[in-house]
Amino acid sequence: MIHSLRWGALIYGKEPHHLDHLGPLCAFLSMPLIVTEEEIASSAKIFYPSVECILASYLTAPEFIVSHFDTIFYCTPRDLFDEVFFFAQELLQKRVRTIWCPHGNSDKGRSIYFMEGLHKERAALVYGKQMIDFLKLKKVFDQLEAHAIIGNYRYAFYLQHKSFYDQLVEEHVLRHLPPARRTILYAPTWQDYERSASFFQALPHLATPPPDVRLLIKLHPNTLEQKDPMIEALLEKLVLHPRIHILLNFPPVYPLLNVADIYIGDMSSIGYDFLTFDRPLFFLNPNERDAKSDPGLYLFRCGREIRKEEYARIYEIIDDYFHFEVHPFSQIRKEVYAYAFGHDVSLEELKKRAIRCAQ
Repeated sequence: MIHSLRWGALIYGKEPHHLDHLGPLCAFLSMPLIVTEEEIASSAKIFYPSVECILASYLTAPEFIVSHFDTIFYCTPRDLFDEVFFFAQELLQKRVRTIWCPHGNSDKGRSIYFMEGLHKERAALVYGKQMIDFLKLKKVFDQLEAHAIIGNYRYAFYLQHKSFYDQLVEEHVLRHLPPARRTILYAPTWQDYERSASFFQALPHLATPPPDVRLLIKLHPNTLEQKDPMIEALLEKLVLHPRIHILLNFPPVYPLLNVADIYIGDMSSIGYDFLTFDRPLFFLNPNERDAKSDPGLYLFRCGREIRKEEYARIYEIIDDYFHFEVHPFSQIRKEVYAYAFGHDVSLEELKKRAIRCAQ
């Protein structure tokens, strides 16, 4: 058992979006998850009940982890780990080994200093060839002493527990909405340093879905953390709409994608996740970047780009798409999926790869 080897995973701070990535990893590696936020601990018990979740305080977490664990799987750079755990490691004369786990396969970070923060990693999990190429581009791959290609392990985990997660979607989401011909998932990224979020510009046009459409809105947790009065005012209006459901606390992504007929996004990594289902994607481009020449918009080739001046016609554009007898983009979606995640492998094989990386 991994647990007996003193391996675990850590979510330090308010990073609820890391749960969808470390929860499945903990489940199939049979290791505990240590968190410092009570809300994340509560979510872990609901959505990953087979995982042992340990709630530690900010004050005691460093010494607890250094004294009890030799290896920690973590979604943030080693620099940030050492910043928090430096004194505990010095006190106990022990260096905890960390293994970086990605929390999504986004195209973000190509134009700003972002992935360069992984320059101190010695071991990493990667989805597939695309992520390896990206790390090489950012010059943070060659220093790795070990890496493991783990493919689309979150989707594999979802399939293994499909009935459980489908029931959660029914209870937490679908029961609050009427039947509809189409279910759309809008998953915008947050307003980070690249300023790539479409939320403010697009949401007013998405707020009145047609009678045969129901809209699920999955906001990035960082959007809510910004405590913007404009966001809160928008959400208050949307909550009252009978065919719109805002997902404030539903970490697992794949059960939601399974019920979505259509994805609308911008730079969120959830767009890559949706390639799994080979269904239509629509991309919002608030900064009017050139999708043909900008490598940061690589995923846009997999669907229909909706320009800022077209936002008012967004539902009309989506409806027009389904009038094609042969839908474009399917072949390129499959090719990009293979580049991002590789070929499907069993959870047992994924487990072996992760263990080899950690040893």
